[in-house]
Amino acid sequence: MLMVILVLFALFFSLTYVTYSFQVQLSEEALKTALTCNPGDALFTNGKVVVCDEQNFDKNNDKLHTVFLIVVTDKEGKITASDTSANMFVSPENVRKVTELALRDEEDIGIISSYTVRFMKIPHESGGYKIAFADRTSEVAIMAFLIRLYFAATLFMCAIMYLISRHMAKKAVEPVEKSWEDQSRFIADASHELKTPLTVILANMDIMDLNPDSTVAEQKKWIDNTKSEAKRMTELVNDMLFLARSDAAVDQRYNFMDVELASVVKECILAFESVAFEKGIQFSVVSILDNIIVNGDEAKLKQAIMILLDNALKYVDKKGSIMVSMARTQRYVKILILNTGKPIPIEKQKNLFERFYRTDDSRSREVGGYGLGLAIASNILEYHNGRAALEYSDENGTCFSYTLPIKMLARTRFAKK
Repeated sequence: MLMVILVLFALFFSLTYVTYSFQVQLSEEALKTALTCNPGDALFTNGKVVVCDEQNFDKNNDKLHTVFLIVVTDKEGKITASDTSANMFVSPENVRKVTELALRDEEDIGIISSYTVRFMKIPHESGGYKIAFADRTSEVAIMAFLIRLYFAATLFMCAIMYLISRHMAKKAVEPVEKSWEDQSRFIADASHELKTPLTVILANMDIMDLNPDSTVAEQKKWIDNTKSEAKRMTELVNDMLFLARSDAAVDQRYNFMDVELASVVKECILAFESVAFEKGIQFSVVSILDNIIVNGDEAKLKQAIMILLDNALKYVDKKGSIMVSMARTQRYVKILILNTGKPIPIEKQKNLFERFYRTDDSRSREVGGYGLGLAIASNILEYHNGRAALEYSDENGTCFSYTLPIKMLARTRFAKK
C-alpha cells in the first residue's frame, strides 16, 4: 500500500515537473524571440507580439503570447525606450519598477514574484540592457491547477487502493476465519459426540463395580452395551481422523486403478437389499450402466456409495421405497439414490455436507450416526475429481447424486500411490 502511494506520488511529481519545465521553456523562448525586436518595431495585439522584423520574425508565432513589455535602458538604468501591450502594466510606474527589479538581479533570466513576471535581459549597444518581460499568470494558474489535480488524483487513488486492499485482505482472511470457525465447531461437536458413549461406558462400569460378586454372565448386558458404545466411539474417531487427515492434506493412501463402476454399485446394493426387505422397504434398481470405467479407489468409492445407501435407509418413510440409478454424459457418469420420505427443509439443504450437521437431531438419535457421513463422502468424491450433491428434496422424495469423470477424461493428480 505504502509502495503504491510512493509510486503514485513520484509519477505525479514527475508529470508536474515536466509540465513546469515545458512552460518555462516556452516562456524563455518567447522572451528570447521578443528580444530580437526593438522598441517601436514590436506591435502588440491583446498582449501578443505580432510584428517585429518581417524578414526574420514569424508574425504568427504563438510562443510570444505571454510577452507584454520590451524596454531599453542606458548605463544608469534609466528607460530610454519601451513598448508595452495595452492590457498589462500600462502605467509608467509599473514599467519602471519591474525594470529596476530586473536590473538588480544578477542573472540574465529570472522571475519577479511580486509582479508574477519572468524577464530576460541582454546587453544593449547603448551600454545598458534590453529587457523583455513575460506574464506568468497563466503559467502559475496552470501549475496550481495541476498540483491540485494531482493531489486530488493521489487522494482518489489512495482511497481506491485502500478499498481494494481492504477487500483483498478480507477475502484473504475469510478462508482462515472459516477454517478457524470450522475447526472450533469440529472440536466442540466432536467433544459432544464423544461425551455420550464415554458417559454410557463409565455408567456401565459403575454398575458393574457396584456388583463385584456378580458373574460375567450376569454382567453380560452391561459388558455388551459397553462394547457397543466403544465400537461406536471407535467409528467416530476413525471418521474424524479421516477428515482431519484430509484437511491437513495428509496422504490418505488412495489406491487409484481402473474401476468398473457398475460392479461396485451392484455390490453395495446387494449388501442393503436384505436389510431393506426386513424393514419392508421397496428397493429397486432403475438402471445400471455397465462397462463404464473410472479411475479411482474401489474401496473408497464403495464407502461413499454405502454412505448414501445407509442414509437413504435411515430416512426413508415407513413402507417407502429406495431407487438406485445411473446416468452418463460424454464425459461424466452419475449415480443417483432416491428415497421417499419427509423432504429436507430448503434452509437446511446448503449445510448437508458439513460435519456433524443433522437436519433433525431427534430423528438422528433414533437412527444413529454423527452427521459425518456426507462430509466423508464429499471428501472422497473430491479426491476423485468428482462431486457429491443433493439433486432435489420435495414431496417426491430426496435424491442425492455422485458425479465422476469417466476414465478417458479422468484426472489423477490427487492419486496417492
